[in-house]
Order: sequence, then C-alpha cells, then structure tokens
Amino acid sequence: MKTIFQYLTLFLLVLHSVACSDDDDRAPIDQLPPVTQTGEQTFGCLINKETFIADRSGPERPRAFYQFVNGAFTLGISAGKNTSPLESISIAGIDVESLEEITYSLVDEEPGKFNGRYKLGGGLTLRAVSSSDNPGTLTITKFDQENGIIAGTFEFTVLDNDGNEINITNGRFDMRYTN
Repeated sequence: MKTIFQYLTLFLLVLHSVACSDDDDRAPIDQLPPVTQTGEQTFGCLINKETFIADRSGPERPRAFYQFVNGAFTLGISAGKNTSPLESISIAGIDVESLEEITYSLVDEEPGKFNGRYKLGGGLTLRAVSSSDNPGTLTITKFDQENGIIAGTFEFTVLDNDGNEINITNGRFDMRYTN
C-alpha cells in the first residue's frame, strides 16, 4: 500500500509540473497560435521579438469584418491584449477592391489602400500606422465567403513617438468575419 501511495504521489508531482510549465520556456515564435484556416478566432504575432497573443474573450478579442459599402469594400481585422497599458493591432482597408488570396502591401490610411496599425495605451499613448516609406505585407491565405472565414499572415514596421522602430513580425490570424 505504501508503494502505491509513493507512485501516486510521484505521478501527481510530475503531472503538476507538466501542467504548470511556463510558456516562457519556449521560444516566442513557438508560443504563437498555430497557423490554421478554419475560423478559430486566433490572432498573434511578435512585437519586437516578444510574443503578442490576443485575448480570446472580452473587448479586445479578435474581430474581423468585410463589408461592401458605397460601391467599395472595407476590411477590418483587429485584436488586443487587455494589459496595462492596453495593446492592440489592426489591419484595415477602406474602399478597396474585392479580396483575393494574395499578398497586399500595408501602406497608408488612404482610400483604396491597406494599412497596419499598432496602438499602445487606452488613451492612445501611441498610435502608429504603416507607411509607404516602409510598407508591410498582408497575405490572405484563406478567404471563404460562403462560411465567412478569413485567415492569413502579416508583418509591418511602425515608428513610435520618438522615431524608434516597432517591428511586428510573424503575424497570423484565423477568424470568422461579419458583413
């Protein structure tokens, strides 16, 4: 009986250490959500080589919309982390052509173009947008209008208020979008 108790105790200790293992032991890129194309509502990237994974619920959860308004399409993909300070990333296109499964340039916040935005702080301590001087990319890997699924990858660089680069890399998302 004592041996069974010892094995059970050892088993529970091992199980506890595995269950409580910290994600910090893995490389930042390995902590990102897997690349999927099934509408899993995931969004993640690296910000200056640090892991950014969007909250799965609440006001900062991943969201996407794709609408036809006034003769053109509008795309919005956004997600954030309810941390202090609040962090969020969005990708948008206003008055753009119909989406395809191709790579788009993330440039300026102008009609007919796509852009990437990084926000830090609820009071907009920093709001930085991609530019044509240093364009990023958005690759749509799945665009399923019948099931309302959009998935893809992205990366872009923005400048903070002091002109320092903020590199957003290895971005990935897999979402159901609304019209």
